[in-house]
Amino acid sequence: MQHLKEFLIRLQTFNLRIIPQDINFYENFEHGKTQRMDAYDITEETQYYNSFSYKSELRILKDMAFIDLLTLDVTQMGLQLEQLHKVAERFKQLWNNWHDNHKEWTQDYKSHYIFTIQLDTLFIVKNLQSDSSGIAISGQFVEDLGDSLKLREMFLKELIGDIEKRLAPPKPTFAEFLHSKMPEPMTNKPAEAGVAGEPIEEQIEAQEVAKPIGHYPTFIAGTTAQLYHILKDYFIPEDHARLEKLLLEDETPDPPLVFRGQANQLADAFKQLFDARMIVSCRMIDLQKWIAPKFKYINNQSEVRNLSDDYLSGLMSEHSRPCKSPILQIEQKEDKFLILPAPRNKK
Repeated sequence: MQHLKEFLIRLQTFNLRIIPQDINFYENFEHGKTQRMDAYDITEETQYYNSFSYKSELRILKDMAFIDLLTLDVTQMGLQLEQLHKVAERFKQLWNNWHDNHKEWTQDYKSHYIFTIQLDTLFIVKNLQSDSSGIAISGQFVEDLGDSLKLREMFLKELIGDIEKRLAPPKPTFAEFLHSKMPEPMTNKPAEAGVAGEPIEEQIEAQEVAKPIGHYPTFIAGTTAQLYHILKDYFIPEDHARLEKLLLEDETPDPPLVFRGQANQLADAFKQLFDARMIVSCRMIDLQKWIAPKFKYINNQSEVRNLSDDYLSGLMSEHSRPCKSPILQIEQKEDKFLILPAPRNKK
């Protein structure tokens, strides 16, 4: 189980670097003044910038960890799965802390930020200094930490998914299925008759065609057209047709659409629709999983970043802070809901 051990340690270890950076504090933002000082950095544990090896390292460790698990019996594998779910819950807790302390406007973080979000309590943090050491926390570091979390979570979920597929009961062969559907031999009853006298062939065909129905977001009539006219201003013109097909026909865009705003603005737009019952037939968690692979966003450093369902969960949960710069608002007139552009925040 050496590879599983290495994977879990690497996954839960945050290696911080301390390097000189030009920090622009909020009070100096309008004047463009920066201060050169030591600050935390974690860019090497993301999939961006010059970090070419971290993502590949995690992928290989994850694959090797799964090979380790294949040597276990079902009971032992189930116990390991329980432990992996506990790790996933710690990531979810860290996401909640991350969102609770995210500075949407100021990007001004205090030196005790890492202790505030409990990164040191939930996981292993290398090279962490006391909050009195004067090591600065930049907005770039906080965004990179979020990107590192998304990457780690992705591989953890892949491993959990691989194990769950392995533990799932095998599907019956067609011969086994046919045998299970054959009626008990009875006197004066045709062998080919099934339940309620229906031919067994028709029952088999109906059983084969039937598929479990997933929980997918459904927009109530009139919603998608209104939403499209507001959202399209946040995408480049070349993406307007793909956005329209996504909303009207549920055609998944490939590559994902880049929302030219902050992630919390996009999340808030869909959350408002969900709360107003203009999106139905799904749970909030289903909506988050629907959004995540279809969109990217631009962070405060004007960089394109991925979304994840757990990242969205922190933004769209009942306890999340209201978005300070929403892009839409919903008004009810008589028995209809109207989606209107939100007034611009002048901050």
